[in-house]
Amino acid sequence: MNILLVDDHRLVADALAIMLQDLTDSVRVTICHTSQHALSVIDEKPKFDLILTDIYMPGIDGLGFLQGLKSRAINAPVVVISGTDNAKVAQAALDKGAAGFINKSLPGAEMLAALRKVLAGEKYRPDHLEPPGLSRRSNDSVNLDETTDSISARQLEVLQLIAAGNSNKQIAQVLQIRETTVKYHTRHLFRYLQVKNRTSCIREARSQGLIDAASSEAP
Repeated sequence: MNILLVDDHRLVADALAIMLQDLTDSVRVTICHTSQHALSVIDEKPKFDLILTDIYMPGIDGLGFLQGLKSRAINAPVVVISGTDNAKVAQAALDKGAAGFINKSLPGAEMLAALRKVLAGEKYRPDHLEPPGLSRRSNDSVNLDETTDSISARQLEVLQLIAAGNSNKQIAQVLQIRETTVKYHTRHLFRYLQVKNRTSCIREARSQGLIDAASSEAP
């Protein structure tokens, strides 16, 4: 089994790689310490059976990495392994395609059991991270199709990545587009939201319900 592990904390990554040897027979772990490096490795076309990523990392964060995987149509299950207990962050990761969200404080045996569950085609999220009454999308949430008629799906992706703090270069790598294309989409967003900079863009996008706090929440 080939596993890609993305974590900027080298000691944690090394410890997880050792633990993963007990997941099944013949485990091979490829470690990347940044999302940028991980996306570059994936672009070289190796096949991974499981992808594990941290959420808070310098440069492209875990949510941006998930978006990058989605843009590349990666079919391998992706599990976020993070030190945060924030339910909104966990939900944001699941909404972006993660098959599981595991807290790093989970005992090794339980973590392996959770990963085996994901490999069996199920989703995993600890019960204590399940906020009361939270569904994948509540009925009173913003319907993006109705409120972004002059913003394309690609521009909405750019907006979400801007809110997550990514640079134009990082957004280009995540979405596999040219940096000049990112600048074009950003200018369009500024015109649509009637703003002049990224800070105002994020603020106005939040006020209109185009993005929420979970998409740019700091650790």
